[in-house]
Amino acid sequence: MLTPRVWLILGLALALRAALFPFAENKHGDAPMRALIAERMVLDPASAADPRTYCQFGPLHTALMRPFVAADPLAPRSTRYLSLLAGIAVFFPFLALAEQLVGRPRAALAAFALAVSPLHLQASTTASSEALYLLLFVGALERLLAGLDGGRARDFAVAGLLASLAAVTRYDAWLALPLLVLAAALLRPEALRAPFRKLAVFSAAAALCPLIWLVWGARVGGDALFFAHYISADHTGLAATALARYGPVLGRLRQLGIWALAFVAAMTLPGAVLAGVALRRGLRPLSRPMRLVVVAALGPPAIYLLRGLLFGSFEPLARFALVPGALLLPLAVSALPAPPARVRAFQLGALASAALFSVAVWLVATVGRERIWAGAESMGALTRLDGEDRALARYLRAHRPPGAPVMIEPHVFADIAIEHAGGVPWTEAVSLIVTREPRATVAETLRATGAQFLVGYDQDGGWPRRLPDWPAHGVRFGRWRVVAR
Repeated sequence: MLTPRVWLILGLALALRAALFPFAENKHGDAPMRALIAERMVLDPASAADPRTYCQFGPLHTALMRPFVAADPLAPRSTRYLSLLAGIAVFFPFLALAEQLVGRPRAALAAFALAVSPLHLQASTTASSEALYLLLFVGALERLLAGLDGGRARDFAVAGLLASLAAVTRYDAWLALPLLVLAAALLRPEALRAPFRKLAVFSAAAALCPLIWLVWGARVGGDALFFAHYISADHTGLAATALARYGPVLGRLRQLGIWALAFVAAMTLPGAVLAGVALRRGLRPLSRPMRLVVVAALGPPAIYLLRGLLFGSFEPLARFALVPGALLLPLAVSALPAPPARVRAFQLGALASAALFSVAVWLVATVGRERIWAGAESMGALTRLDGEDRALARYLRAHRPPGAPVMIEPHVFADIAIEHAGGVPWTEAVSLIVTREPRATVAETLRATGAQFLVGYDQDGGWPRRLPDWPAHGVRFGRWRVVAR
């Protein structure tokens, strides 16, 4: 039942997301790359038939972005509408899930924390996949708990289908779902008898889309796990870079700090603290449904953390804490006294801490630095391109003839965000489809790659200082220097 208080929370969630949407830009969380993939599939529909077009990403998110992009091709906002809709729609299954776990009054408090969550605000206003994934995964959990409580086979089937869609949105589900099924069997002994068949229905339905994805990858691309190999190599490389920079001890301690801050960004400070208090008491005092949700929430991050600490082969990113943090919000509010006690204090604390946190990480990312530090800004509610990146994107959008290839130096992956913002399709982005390294000279690079625009970042080791024939004068945006042929 949607009470007036719940309607106010939904209104707050909608107002905050609608207010930030015009100013947000695709910068973090693979958002610009996902946007480029969706744009490519609209411009070249045949590319959607090759699983490698989706790179390492689950195919559902970019596939669902296509209708929005088709309505307004190469407009940066069009890639973000799906996230906005998912970021608002999630409150309905989330409230139902939280009500099953902690009752209606506390469910509203959990929804309030999600409404002001900096990471969920960011996910709802950019082309990242977390907003859609959270919607599907929360829906799957809510129906699964309803099935375990009521025993209706259709609830298990619906839960499995939603989980299957979540699994081809983000691969976190490939870790969370087996743990969830195992916990459902072990934490509910009666599930080992008659309801076991219904858990099998859930498992079979959940495996449907992943199996199709694996078979498709094997038949068309020759490697069923091409995406896993890409992801593993990517994170191993990122982790190795961090360990080389900070050392083996500090590099690992840094991972603990990133996870802690990311959960604050996902849950707000009061939510994260209360969840920690509840978890410190252990799982035994919790209800069985709550224990299932905790296992589903913390299973993937625990695996990622162990990989990072023990093997140094995983680099945490802030967005990885969004879904676990959102799922832990009902646990967090369970640690509060029965409402209405401390309701206002919790809401004011969540709202104030979310606003202050977002401002703080923005200041850390921008004040006194030559470029934005992505690790800080990626935790806040609003992400925007650097001023020089935005200026370069505007220049390319205004001056690049249709079909003209562009080669941008891949400085901290800024080339991807600039190309998306500048309306450069993936198939005309040289650093994505040809090479990310120049030849020995500007002239040879232009000739070999076919680029009509060559853009380098003028700092130590940057292309303008490495290539001896880089023109002394020309178009410049901050440290970006442009050679236009």
